[in-house]
Amino acid sequence: MRFSVIDHGKWLAVMGRPAKALMIVLGNPLIAWTMLQHAIAAGLDVPVRLSIHEDPDGRTRVSYNLPSTLMSFIDNDQLAWAARGLDSKLVALAEMISGVPA
Repeated sequence: MRFSVIDHGKWLAVMGRPAKALMIVLGNPLIAWTMLQHAIAAGLDVPVRLSIHEDPDGRTRVSYNLPSTLMSFIDNDQLAWAARGLDSKLVALAEMISGVPA
């Protein structure tokens, strides 16, 4: 599910630096549940965010933070296991978008 899109390129153009750059908040409530049921504080980093931009050579780049790393401050083994599962899904999505292995 796409929750939000911020077009950084749009406001960068106003500042005189045109760019193709989006920040997208996306997620699946069923996957979020696998984490939030163990620790509601995981909601700080679920849904996840992706930054998709075009580099100077015209290639698509995808940036993201791994949920398991962001949630590592929460001491809960079940949450950590679910977050690592989300890591895998996020990496696969970024590879599909960019066409480049992580």
